[in-house]
Amino acid sequence: MTTTKFAPGRLGAAIAAMFAGLLAILMTAPPAHAAAPDPDTIVSAWAQDPLYVESGSPLTGAEQSAIRDSIKGANPPIYVAALPDGTVTSGSAAGELMTKMGTQLKSGGTEKATIALLDGKTLFAASNSLRGGVAGRIANAAVASNSDVASGMQDFVRRVELAESGKTREAVSVGGSRGSEGSSSGGGSGAGVLVGILVLALAGGGGLFLYSRKKKKEREAREAAELAAVKQTVDEDVTKFGEEITALDMDVKMLADGGDHQDDWARALDSYERAKVELEAVKRPDELRGVTTALEEGRYALACVKARVNHLPLPERRSPCFFNPQHGPSVRDVRWAPPGGAVRDVPACAADAEAIERGFEPQTREVMVNGQRRPYYDAGPAYQPYAYGYYGGFGDVMSGMLVGTMLGSMMGGWGMGGYGMGYGAGYQEGVSDAGGDWGGGGDFGGGGDWGGGDFGGGDW
Repeated sequence: MTTTKFAPGRLGAAIAAMFAGLLAILMTAPPAHAAAPDPDTIVSAWAQDPLYVESGSPLTGAEQSAIRDSIKGANPPIYVAALPDGTVTSGSAAGELMTKMGTQLKSGGTEKATIALLDGKTLFAASNSLRGGVAGRIANAAVASNSDVASGMQDFVRRVELAESGKTREAVSVGGSRGSEGSSSGGGSGAGVLVGILVLALAGGGGLFLYSRKKKKEREAREAAELAAVKQTVDEDVTKFGEEITALDMDVKMLADGGDHQDDWARALDSYERAKVELEAVKRPDELRGVTTALEEGRYALACVKARVNHLPLPERRSPCFFNPQHGPSVRDVRWAPPGGAVRDVPACAADAEAIERGFEPQTREVMVNGQRRPYYDAGPAYQPYAYGYYGGFGDVMSGMLVGTMLGSMMGGWGMGGYGMGYGAGYQEGVSDAGGDWGGGGDFGGGGDWGGGDFGGGDW
């Protein structure tokens, strides 16, 4: 019998490399329950160091130093929060956290800034010194163009500076390779070392690659679920509008032909059909904006038909009722405050205005979020295009009425880029830089942003 002998050095290197690869895979597993970060703690730490590193972050000392050096002296400032992997579970969660941190920065006197959030080595970004959507696109471009977090964050800072100087298209472009390859080893025991490196690359690097793909699929699944939820909300609005049209059909038929009501009736029907067709074609959250825009136009036309049928004055062209856009055009403003928020004027339908003035709760449009019903204006960034389609055509009404709500805190500089303006107005109509605010009164489309289509979210 022939016995095959292995070189001890080569076999030992291979075994050691395999164990190292397995250890690398295990070390990349996210914590089962990462504690929610405290925005106040992070922002307070930023006053001393623009890089906040929470215990459990996978960043090495060298990576921390490289990131800290790259952001030092940035103007407007760039702040980075490095958290343990799994702390931020979705783009929506990243958006909420950056909203809170941005608001804290504003209250502390920092008017303009960019925030980079590292969940493990997944990058999210937001900025109120760049146009809506740019920060997230920059984050995605930096991840796509670099193979490690240190060089990726250095590239991110460089791209932010490009965008600040007006070179936005260059800042969001993806080019170059994802890092450089190491040189080959030579001489002596080079062959054995190479075998070990290859095994390590297969065991560790392959595992990391599969894990990164798994995280990407999980994120895509979460975003698909968010889109499905908001599409369901819009579908309910379309259905209700159709029911109102059906209920008025007989009254319209009883009116004489040739009246002005027929033009309004045709506009209502056209808007209904347009809303149905556009909803069917929706593939991204920002596309829902066109559906609710059609519904807003149709509801006003239907309100005009109702007025003509009942021989009443035509309604004023006002924004929809704030509490529930299904209620149609508002009739007047009322004083109202969200829980814990400041009092402000909001447009309301007659029934909700009377309820508020008599001390009762209005009939608020509620939607399902993680198994719980919440007002649409506190349902997260996926509902930004939903709200913008209804209210965005009425000037600055959104910034005033939504201050203190989740959508309001995002739209004032850290808002519409997340799911709405970042896709459409930010890039398809030509990108340009504009200012923003941190939640005190911007507008969805006016400036500041939450990031790209998903606040970034690329993995190194």
